[in-house]
Amino acid sequence: MKKILLLAVALAFSLTSIAQEKKSKTYKQHKSAESGRYVTKKEAKEKPSTTYSTNRKRSKN
Repeated sequence: MKKILLLAVALAFSLTSIAQEKKSKTYKQHKSAESGRYVTKKEAKEKPSTTYSTNRKRSKN
């Protein structure tokens, strides 16, 4: 009986770990054309005409 319960718990744990959302392989990075520095997403939305975004690959860490 304990083996069946342990097996059920292990199965439930493995299914939940598989179902977790994975990070995407890329992310957006925003840069200001005026100052040349990288800015936050909030700052990029405030001045969309002077900001450009690029997709960057995530490191494999």
